[in-house]
Amino acid sequence: MRRKAFTGAVLLLACVPAAAWELPPDNGTLGRDAIREILASGDYPETSSFTQRIEFIDFTAHGQRFTQVVVILTPDRPRLRNGRTLVVVGGEPGSEYGMDFVWTVEGKEGPGVWLATRGVTFVALTRIGRWNFLASSGDGSWAEMPVGERMPIFSRAQQAPWRASDYEVRRTGASGAASASVSAVARYPKKGSALEQQMLAATPRVFVEGYRLALEKAIPDRSRAVVLFWGMSTGGAFLYPLAKHYRPDGFLGWGTSSTGLAYLNNRALAGNFAEVYGINALRVRERGLDDFELYTRHVDAETRARWWQGALKSPRFKSTEDAVMQFGAGALTEHGIRLWQSAFLPAADRAKGFAAFMQAMIEPSYPPAELKQTPILDLNGTEDEVLPPAVVDANRTVMEPYAKKYRVGRVEGFHHYLFTQDSITVVGSLWLRFIESGFFD
Repeated sequence: MRRKAFTGAVLLLACVPAAAWELPPDNGTLGRDAIREILASGDYPETSSFTQRIEFIDFTAHGQRFTQVVVILTPDRPRLRNGRTLVVVGGEPGSEYGMDFVWTVEGKEGPGVWLATRGVTFVALTRIGRWNFLASSGDGSWAEMPVGERMPIFSRAQQAPWRASDYEVRRTGASGAASASVSAVARYPKKGSALEQQMLAATPRVFVEGYRLALEKAIPDRSRAVVLFWGMSTGGAFLYPLAKHYRPDGFLGWGTSSTGLAYLNNRALAGNFAEVYGINALRVRERGLDDFELYTRHVDAETRARWWQGALKSPRFKSTEDAVMQFGAGALTEHGIRLWQSAFLPAADRAKGFAAFMQAMIEPSYPPAELKQTPILDLNGTEDEVLPPAVVDANRTVMEPYAKKYRVGRVEGFHHYLFTQDSITVVGSLWLRFIESGFFD
C-alpha cells in the first residue's frame, strides 16, 4: 500500500505545536471541549506517504509448526524523537487480528494508518492462529468462512480448514454480551486430533515468542528506534510479558487489558473466585453478533449491522489466551500437564524438568521485572464497556509498583474501540503530545 507522497524534510518531534488543548493530568479526564479543540485544530496533519508489507515467520515450538504474521507500515518521511525513529507496536484485540489496525469496521483507515501518515512506523502483530492463511484475498480475512466454523489456523502450511470432526461444540446458555469471559458457544479440539496437538503446543510462552520473532524482523535496528507498545484490549495481556524478551521504551494505552495478575485482582475485588478454577483450557470462544453488540450499543441498529459486516473479516473467536490473561490457574495447570504428558513433546522441552516447564506456563500472567525500566501510559474512555475507570484504577494498584512510572488518563464519552475517524484522531493526537512532553524519554 502506498499513499500520496508529501514534500518536506524529515520531521523532528521537538517542537510542540501551538494548541489550546492540554493533556489531562494524571487520573484526569479530557473533556468534550478539549475533544472538539483537537478535532478542529489540525495539530497533527498528514505528513508522509507509507508502504505496507506483510511478513510471515515460520518457527517450531513444542514439536509443532507455527507461523507468526506481522504487518508493517513504514512512512517515507519518518517522525523522530531525540534522533530516533518512532515505532508503535500494536498487539491485536481478543477477537480481531493485525489488519484491524489498518482498517476500521467502517471500512476506513485504522489507527495504524493514521500514525503512519504522521511519520510513525506501525508494527501490527497478529497472535498465532488468528491469520486465515486460506483466504483468497491474501490479507488473512475470515470473511469467506462462517463464524460457527472458524478455528485457529496456526501454520501457513495448513492446506484446508479444520473439519467439524476435529472439534466439539458446547453451548453454555450464556450471552457473549453478558460477560467479557463467557460466550454462548465454545469449541474444543477432539482428543487425539492434530488440532488438539497444535492447541496444546500453543502455550502462552509461544504467543510471546511469536511476537518477539516478529519484532526482530520488523525493527532491524533497535538502537535507533523509540519503540512503544500498544496492546489493544486483550493485546495488553501479551505485550506486558513480551517486555521480558523485547523491552520497549514505553507503553501507550488505549483500551488496554493488563496482566493476568491484575485481572485476578479485579475478579477478587468483585468477590469472584470461580474463574481461577474455570474449565477453559484449549477453549475457542465464538465472539458473535451478541458480543459485538456489547461494544456498539451507542450506535443505531443500521450502523451496527453495517459495522458487523466489516467486523466479519476478523477471526471473531478467542483461542487459548483466556487462561493466561485471566490467570485461570486451573486451566493453565491442565494445559501444562496435558502437554507434558503428550507423546509429541520433544525431549529438549523436558530437559529442565517438570517444575520449570509448569513455571513457564504460569509466568506470562505476571508483570516482568523489565517493567521497572519502562513508563506506562494507560488511556481509556469513560464509557469503556469492559475497562471502565474503576477497572483501570484497580489495574493500576497492581501494576504501578512494577513500572518505572505510571500515568492514567481518560477521554470523556469515548468507548472501548476506536471505531471512528474522530476517535482515532483524538487518541492519536494525545499519544503524539505525550511523546512530545517527554513522558517516554
